[in-house]
Amino acid sequence: MATQTTWIDLLGCFDSSTEEHTTEDFNIYMLALYSYPDRFADEPYLSFEQHLHNVIHAENRRAAGNLQS
Repeated sequence: MATQTTWIDLLGCFDSSTEEHTTEDFNIYMLALYSYPDRFADEPYLSFEQHLHNVIHAENRRAAGNLQS
């Protein structure tokens, strides 16, 4: 049985120390939220939390110049 992810659990994914980081975190969260249905269609066992972590990791790599947009 899948575990339920709470909003508090998801907040731990982000490091929002400034307003700028908060905006970036929100944008990443919205990207994950928007892209999850398509990803879930391909991978039905992928939880939103796992997908969010994947998106965060990809966005961090992209911001560091290691991944194309």
